[in-house]
Amino acid sequence: MLGKISGFAILFFVVFGGVVEAQKEFISKFGTLAPSGSAWVDAMMKFKQAVESQTKVKVVIYPGGVLGDESEMVRKLKEGKIQGGAFIVKAMKEISPELDFLDVPFLFESYDEVRYIYENMRSDFEQLLDRNGFVLVEMSHHGFVKFFSVKPIKSFYELKNMRTWAWYGEPMITNFLNLLDLLEVKPVFVEVTELLNALSNGLVEAFQTTPLGCLSMQWCKIAKYVLDYNYRYEPGIVVISKSFFNSLGKNERDIIISEARKTAKEINTEIEIIQKEAESKLIQMGFRFSKPPQSEISELKDKVQQMSKNKIKGYEYYSKVIRLLEAYRKKKN
Repeated sequence: MLGKISGFAILFFVVFGGVVEAQKEFISKFGTLAPSGSAWVDAMMKFKQAVESQTKVKVVIYPGGVLGDESEMVRKLKEGKIQGGAFIVKAMKEISPELDFLDVPFLFESYDEVRYIYENMRSDFEQLLDRNGFVLVEMSHHGFVKFFSVKPIKSFYELKNMRTWAWYGEPMITNFLNLLDLLEVKPVFVEVTELLNALSNGLVEAFQTTPLGCLSMQWCKIAKYVLDYNYRYEPGIVVISKSFFNSLGKNERDIIISEARKTAKEINTEIEIIQKEAESKLIQMGFRFSKPPQSEISELKDKVQQMSKNKIKGYEYYSKVIRLLEAYRKKKN
């Protein structure tokens, strides 16, 4: 199953392209950074077949990033050149800045907790996106993130002695590393597409990603050490512009939403399984996993919560998540 997802497959889902009405048929372009043969493109083909068999919408899929990277997709989305897409945190926050609370470090402890929040705050997500001119199709997984390194690492504080990567323009990662800047952490800003080269030439020594991301992007050819703690959850989101969505007939709208949500649910389940398989594969490959001290995790959780009051645009929603999770954990225990 691991071989079915590679490259940016876990980072991006689909982009809804321009719509042309010809002989009463909508032609809609879909693009993705996922390569042909990946699980994401396989899922898109299922979605394409389901929509085309039930509506007059013809779906054209463009795999492999031919429509541009994530930021380019968002720019085209806002300009009306494309009508929708699925993104991870950087683009998600460009679409709706108030959603920045979803990847706060040390917030979620399991996929069960993520699902619980997604289910209980769906109306909040829908309202935020509606306010920004979009229709929420579905929330999706990217996965839980760990720190990887080219040299042994047993503590978050050891990042101060390493050239630690930060995704340029992604605020939550930068804020967390700036928090650790009290301990002299100095982030190295590199685009995702250039990280492999940066690791190869020694410009970067430590970075954060999911186990699957590390394998699929080939970063794990260089980094062999893992700080074994899922310190941050990385969400994904699938959206459609309201103007495009409202231009469709009710039947088309209902079917597109229904099929997209069904597909996203299947992919979310698959991602959870594949991430677990990816971590097992890293262990088999001889990667060194070291857990940070629990006292350190508690200390950093407190620091992050203090930081969040001033750094999170969606702090009102972050507070609601905290309340819901406290109740969920109390009931579960």
